[in-house]
Amino acid sequence: MSSRSPSGGARRRETVGEAVARRAARERAPSPRESPDPRPRAADDPPASRAPRRAGSGRPTGPDRATRPPGGRPRPEPSPVHRRRRRVAALAGVLVLLALLAAGVRVLVYDLGLLDVEGVEITGTLDVPQADVLAAAAVVPGGPLAAVDTAGIAARVAQLPGIGSVEVGRGWPHTVTIAITERTAVAVAGTPQGPMPVDATGVVYPAPVAPGLPQLTFGAVGPDDPSTRAALDVLAALPPELRAQVGTVDVTVGGGIPQVALGLTEDRRVRWGPAEESARKAAVLAALLTQPGRVYDVTSPALPTVRP
Repeated sequence: MSSRSPSGGARRRETVGEAVARRAARERAPSPRESPDPRPRAADDPPASRAPRRAGSGRPTGPDRATRPPGGRPRPEPSPVHRRRRRVAALAGVLVLLALLAAGVRVLVYDLGLLDVEGVEITGTLDVPQADVLAAAAVVPGGPLAAVDTAGIAARVAQLPGIGSVEVGRGWPHTVTIAITERTAVAVAGTPQGPMPVDATGVVYPAPVAPGLPQLTFGAVGPDDPSTRAALDVLAALPPELRAQVGTVDVTVGGGIPQVALGLTEDRRVRWGPAEESARKAAVLAALLTQPGRVYDVTSPALPTVRP
């Protein structure tokens, strides 16, 4: 192979070895598209990452590439109107589901007859006949148990003599329950129809009179009468062993304040005075009764007296 000198003369012919060496040197030289890394690299260093693409190349790079859809265009955010429509649609679906559930419950409870009334259960009666309670309750068998008017039943049963309180409920799946608390007599009052028991609230009701109850000997007895309330407060303050000795309770009104007097067994009397300090007076009376006498005065519990 020959070459010419810059002056136009003939150049020396290139040998085969020189041509091979020149080609090898050209292959070892770095490509102009790659810039050599001047820093030394350890054996375990990862290879240099590929250079990012130029801006505006049309293809996403980095994290944007992972978040974009396959088409390459970003997914648009839903508008407020679109979000509102989705919420309204979800709420409508819930309401429809609740309506279907309510309709199913109504069919089960009212229409299919699976939860109808089949009986009445009464508890708590002692002196009041259960037949009277059933008649007053007027529960109709065969109707839906859920439709039973429990308040109306309780109001009717409460009108019976001797009933203190009533609780009416539903014993699923087929029973109406009536729990009764009867009045408890604490005294006896005279009425045009004869002696009748009086409960702790002052209510006089027709019922058999139990023996041993104290007799209220004053005028009209009733829950709103001040004399009745004073007499019952005194009886409630007495311990059972003293209350068992009381035969009569009399109340007179002096100066607008009811004055209570007790008639005990063995012809003894107790001047109690006002119903105030009844607990203290009861304790003083228990000590006085250990002494012989006919009249025991605890009107002033600080200065009690005993007279023959």
